Amino acid sequence: MLLVFLNFTLDIGASRIGLIPDFLGYIFMLRGLAEITDLSTRFSKVVPAAKVMVAYSSVIWVLEFLGVLTNVELVGGIGAGAALLSNPLLIIAGLISTVLSLYISYNIIMGIMDIERDRGQDLATAKLYSTWKAMLVLILATNLLIIIPMLAIVAVIASFVVAIVYLVAFNRTKNLFYMQ
Repeated sequence: MLLVFLNFTLDIGASRIGLIPDFLGYIFMLRGLAEITDLSTRFSKVVPAAKVMVAYSSVIWVLEFLGVLTNVELVGGIGAGAALLSNPLLIIAGLISTVLSLYISYNIIMGIMDIERDRGQDLATAKLYSTWKAMLVLILATNLLIIIPMLAIVAVIASFVVAIVYLVAFNRTKNLFYMQ
């Protein structure tokens, strides 16, 4: 999740190098999903979407690295910046990417809730789910507020903070799962 939800990039001329490529996060996610598929049907349900995100994020990473695409990254995967607003295909691709990312993370949380219910084990999913909902609201706000740059910046900063809280909550849930 860390590799998917946090993005650090290095811009060199027209090239953008993703220091933590999303596609690696999705590859690791697929490996993790394979290990826990038998615990909830929700995990196998998101495998096709995660495979699509491996392909999509790989292509975006390569195109940014080569300088073909610039300013494509936004919170949750939607493209940003003035260059993006002029390219509707990038907006649509970014929206699809964001929806798929949210779909994947939602179903993973629901799968963890299934495990919590089936095993009677507290996995702190209430906190995880509420943080995910806050992240969803902020992603939507950021992308709706792109036309008002100052508000968009505030929403981006808030999204970053909530993404950190979400990752901490997810890590706590993972630790509780392994403590069984």
